[in-house]
Amino acid sequence: MKFGQLDSKELFTIPNLITYFRVICVPVFVVLMALGGVYDNFALFYAALGVFVVAAVSDLFDGWIARRFNMQSGVGMALDPVADKLMHIAVLFSLSLCTGLTSLGKNLVGQSFVDGVFVTNAWFVHYGFVIAICVKELVQIIIAAYVLKKGVSMKANWMGKVASCTISIGVIMAFFHNYVAYADWGILAWGIVMSYGAALNYLKDVIIQVRRINRGEQQAATAESVKEADIRTVQAKRNGTYEG
Repeated sequence: MKFGQLDSKELFTIPNLITYFRVICVPVFVVLMALGGVYDNFALFYAALGVFVVAAVSDLFDGWIARRFNMQSGVGMALDPVADKLMHIAVLFSLSLCTGLTSLGKNLVGQSFVDGVFVTNAWFVHYGFVIAICVKELVQIIIAAYVLKKGVSMKANWMGKVASCTISIGVIMAFFHNYVAYADWGILAWGIVMSYGAALNYLKDVIIQVRRINRGEQQAATAESVKEADIRTVQAKRNGTYEG
């Protein structure tokens, strides 16, 4: 049974199972962060950090496996970016809520030495970053739903990948906010700016493809057509005739 680009036969491929694992990591992370805040326990915070790192590393493997063994699917195209967005929002929200917006975990922020002087740090991540990333992710979720409905074939661009990696680095550094002199905030800000640029590129490509489909100049993508195109790309690279 197919639903747009989604094929029920491909629900349980290895890349999709890894993606499901990343989705499960989100509530686990949130619970560990909340408990860390309630009990003022850094060990629980760093356990949550471990969950985030494992999820981030697994994101590298599912994409590679899908490309290497031709396991691309409509499910993966739709769910993989959603899993990333859920994790980034959950991480930034938790770091902000547990260390600044409320009294939850207020003692965890504490004080640190900056140039030999004690400085009180009120936040691990300021709520402004949470608002910025939530607005951007909401826009991209709407774009993703539109992509599925119209049968547009969309693939990650380099700016989106770099933005996601930059945000992940900033998030990891934010767990050590007391020691990095706000470098984490600078990296997060740059990553979010790049993510907005990537979202605009996605939207531009979607609009162009939808117009072509409406004019009959392009066929709507299906899971099979996406897979066949990727197979042709792999074969062209092996034959030395790839021009992409």
